[in-house]
Amino acid sequence: MTSEDLLNLLMVIPLWLVVAFRTYVRNGRSEPNPGQDALLFTFATLALAATLRVPSVVHALADATGVRDIAILPRHLAVMASCLLLVGWVDSATPPHNPKPWWRRLAGPRPRLIFGVITAGAAIVTFGGAAPVPLAANGDVDFTAGQYGDTDGTVYLLLYLVPIGVALALSAALCHAAATRAAPGAYRICMRLMAAGCVIGGSYPLFRITYLTYGLTGSEFPLTAAEFDLVGTLIPLATILPVIAGSSIRGFDVVGRARRNRRALIRLRPLWADLVFVLSPDKIRDYLANGTSPAHDRWRLRGAYNRLDARVVDISDAAFELLPWIDEDLPARALAVARAHGLTADDANAAATALCLRVARRRAVDGEPPACPSTVEPLLELRDDQEANAQWLTSVSTYYAFEWLDGLEKELTEEKVPA
Repeated sequence: MTSEDLLNLLMVIPLWLVVAFRTYVRNGRSEPNPGQDALLFTFATLALAATLRVPSVVHALADATGVRDIAILPRHLAVMASCLLLVGWVDSATPPHNPKPWWRRLAGPRPRLIFGVITAGAAIVTFGGAAPVPLAANGDVDFTAGQYGDTDGTVYLLLYLVPIGVALALSAALCHAAATRAAPGAYRICMRLMAAGCVIGGSYPLFRITYLTYGLTGSEFPLTAAEFDLVGTLIPLATILPVIAGSSIRGFDVVGRARRNRRALIRLRPLWADLVFVLSPDKIRDYLANGTSPAHDRWRLRGAYNRLDARVVDISDAAFELLPWIDEDLPARALAVARAHGLTADDANAAATALCLRVARRRAVDGEPPACPSTVEPLLELRDDQEANAQWLTSVSTYYAFEWLDGLEKELTEEKVPA
């Protein structure tokens, strides 16, 4: 395997991994997201183009069709499409300007479509006039080198390179504007990395056009053929990696939240499984039909947010249903017991809440009459922040499942402890 093959694989493999991951995420979305779809299609077309650079793929296509340069035009069209799709995603991810500057209007769907159709159509028409592709001693083909000094081939490559440069320059400007106006955080880092990748990518058309200009003027290009190929491979690689990293930062954040939700689901399970059966018959029926297994909680990240939200609501509803079995002084006595055993601050409050829920659930299951109407304030006052709710309830659930709490529960029910 040559160094060029290795560099090509360093582009191809990450691109297809990103495409696979984003396809998985897209299939799991409940609502369409045009911006994220544009980014998926950007990477899909870019991955296709990178694959069509791999020598073994190029040779296989040439052997199958008998056409030496069969991969050239599809590869170039895929790169053009990916750059224009990238503009669409960056535009959707950039906050609107008011009033919208003239250059921002060029990123709209209609201008991009018109520009892409015209340049792609012109490139297809002029491709047939390009010079034949030379065949190197090792069997590789270098289309750009074959157009050195050829007017028709240079015109075709300009129709391929200029749209790429325009799209990347526009994407870089949008990313810079978004990063400048954004608050510190993942979004700003994402936009800065994307801007860096687009700026590096903008040097690729300039590098190729400079090479072609030398050819038209009859001058000798300062780099050897091997050096020219190496730089021509390194620039796309240096472009793609920051773009992948930047576009994936928010994805990593989403995965991180999903993992936190998964941990919360696992830790809430003891409390949820105990309390859900005090809810209405319809809720119990829904639990029996759709309740997730421990393995499902542990291994399935998709939909973890919605499952956690439902679990938090179930626990809150169950705690409300148990209020009639909670004596007015039970919360204060439970807190005193928790503090008497060395717990302080939030730990004491969580243990006291767990004790109250244990006592109330046991009384309800044993058929003890409720102390209606209840004068006890709701035990679980939830906020609008789901992560904060889950964090508090997991602490309650942790104490609820502790075996040593059995002794505290017995102590609490057998004698009154002064508050």
